[in-house]
Amino acid sequence: MSTERPTVILKDLPADLAHRVVDALGDTDVAVQTAVNGQQLPPPPPVQEGRVIVVISPKGGSGKTAVATNLAAMLSKQHPGQVVAVDLDVQFGDLCTSLSLHPERNLSQLAHAPVIDSTTVKVFLTPSETGLFVLCAASRPEDADVITERHVSTVLQLLARDFAYVVVDTPAGLDERTLSAVENATELLLVSSLDVTSIRSLRKAVDTLQQMGIATPRTFVLNRADAKVGLTVDDAAKAVGLPVACTIPSSRDVPLAMNLGQPVVQLEPKSGVAKQFGQLARLFDSTIGVDGKRRRR
Repeated sequence: MSTERPTVILKDLPADLAHRVVDALGDTDVAVQTAVNGQQLPPPPPVQEGRVIVVISPKGGSGKTAVATNLAAMLSKQHPGQVVAVDLDVQFGDLCTSLSLHPERNLSQLAHAPVIDSTTVKVFLTPSETGLFVLCAASRPEDADVITERHVSTVLQLLARDFAYVVVDTPAGLDERTLSAVENATELLLVSSLDVTSIRSLRKAVDTLQQMGIATPRTFVLNRADAKVGLTVDDAAKAVGLPVACTIPSSRDVPLAMNLGQPVVQLEPKSGVAKQFGQLARLFDSTIGVDGKRRRR
């Protein structure tokens, strides 16, 4: 009995459509031979898989957006045009506000698109002067209802194909959209401030992810780590159950920068807090030097 698989020949199809058919049949037992206008098609280009860093803090007020904004800004400084930030706080997100962006399009409008593909997603991105692209949240809270976890999954997968880094800012808690982002993440960035409520909330989130069987690599960042509140960095690490990979000190420069619509790593690049954000970025990109500049190879 012959074991040769049947061959499907695609004729007179546009190249991009033919490759889509190939991708759809790629996991089946059908061997596919592609031909357009009688010419054999070259193999489709390899899919680029960027790093999807989802920033999580179940307790509001921990500085999660500041961490996400400055991380994305630092990465885009080294990789202009290759970093995108996504605001998943779809009702009250202020990622664009902290970057002084006035988007013409946003995620809720993208959710209404009849077809969501790579080209469509790029149309809805807002560029910044620093080379960072941002997919902003809904302009009005009531517009956010249309955004589903399926939209989140589709958008993040498409962005990861075209960008080296996708930094996702999430709302407080673990809603369905956030969990969808977690399922598509390559890394989780867990943020807590040095207070009991924030630390306990983060531990609950860690336990929940564990119970769900999510084993995505996690990085624990402690914000306002130098606060004199009777707790230490070691106390936070023990309570959360993860080592503290980076500490961010308290600084008036951070809220000042956000009020001015600039990341502190751009407004005050030589400040102590900016250097710590540079250390955080180095955890994800080893080419960043101690001074925040690209290392020479």
